[in-house]
Amino acid sequence: MGVLHGVYVFGSVARGDRDLRSDLDLLAVVADGHGKVEEQQVYAHVPSELSELEPSISWYGARRLGEMFANGELFGWHLYQEAVPLFERRPIIAMLGKPSPYEDAVADVASFEKVLSRIPDQLDASPENSFYELGLVYVCLRNICMAASSKLCDRPDFSRYSPFRLTGIPPVPLSHDEYDLAMSCRMAGQRGFAPPAPFGPSLVGNIYARLAPWIAEIREKLESK
Repeated sequence: MGVLHGVYVFGSVARGDRDLRSDLDLLAVVADGHGKVEEQQVYAHVPSELSELEPSISWYGARRLGEMFANGELFGWHLYQEAVPLFERRPIIAMLGKPSPYEDAVADVASFEKVLSRIPDQLDASPENSFYELGLVYVCLRNICMAASSKLCDRPDFSRYSPFRLTGIPPVPLSHDEYDLAMSCRMAGQRGFAPPAPFGPSLVGNIYARLAPWIAEIREKLESK
């Protein structure tokens, strides 16, 4: 049977920038090799003032967390900067200390850049999927900028608006309204939020055309570092 060693909150609630789009990001640390516990065991440690938020649990064993910190993985840095304990048998995150330097920024940016590069062909083949493709723009852009922020900013920026907070490069060629539209598409598809007003593939194509050279500039900047 699984054993729960700790429950932590991270994400917008832990950062203090919670808004109407926020869910409750939870880290559940379980015994190595024994799998998950009942979700209600995790929820029992959530304070009442957060109970109305939709929970999203990430399950990890202490051994895997240790590997993540030792390897300098970006999610390890995410937890190091933000994780707030709700329950712990021992201070697992604190005991892991500071993660090793994150060295995969270029590879991670290139990976998401490749995913984005398929959007024009996908739109040509299935223009009715514009909603999905714009949601994908949000996912890729946010992950690219979280990775890039580790090298371009004082510290990694895991907020939803990390694309607008990068330093050392021109501003993202996207308005806040366009970014919020892309975010709304993703959250409507993944979390059941109300979908935005209909739009066509030309909007998505235009946004991609502006973003592609900007993202290439980010990658080249990281490569030069």
